[in-house]
Amino acid sequence: MKKILLTLSVVGALSCSYAQGTFNFANTAGTLISANGVTTAGVAGDYIYAVFFAPSTTAAGSGQLGGAFTNPAFQTAGGTNSSVATAGRMASRNGIAETTGALPSGSTVDFIVRGWSKNAGATWAEALAYYNNGAPATDMYLGQSVIGNDLVLGGGAIPVNGLFGVNAFQLNAGFSMALIPGGVVPEPSSMALAGIGAASLLLFRRRK
Repeated sequence: MKKILLTLSVVGALSCSYAQGTFNFANTAGTLISANGVTTAGVAGDYIYAVFFAPSTTAAGSGQLGGAFTNPAFQTAGGTNSSVATAGRMASRNGIAETTGALPSGSTVDFIVRGWSKNAGATWAEALAYYNNGAPATDMYLGQSVIGNDLVLGGGAIPVNGLFGVNAFQLNAGFSMALIPGGVVPEPSSMALAGIGAASLLLFRRRK
């Protein structure tokens, strides 16, 4: 009997240590999200947000810029969320498990949160493809937070930490999504200037 109980306790401990890490995906009144500088409001779900986890060695501290949207360190979404009708707020999702399945409770990670208008797609892969390096087919909103550093994912006896808050490992401010104009094509004058520049380079090469 003792052996059975010991085996069960070991299995239970291992299960807890390898359970998916959890976190609280909800911002606060002090970390509102805006679109073009105006606090977002509207129908719930107008905007989609995703958190991206990376090794805790990715950034030296919280508050650093995340770089380009294609930054390879932050491409695998660890969870998604959506906007609510309350201006600047996202849906409260407490204790949700990260979706990669690779980060057990107790994992220490760096992270970044990105947001985009739902017309660009339901997933980050769709939104990034729609963004098309700054040339989307129609208008879209897109933005990202600074990097959060050394967040410990919860689970079991480990507390569930929030992405937003006042602690050193959290995002202490919201972020703004910029309007990316859609259907923008080069003006005829710009194309003409580009053609002149190309012709000049060709002539310069021939003279050399």
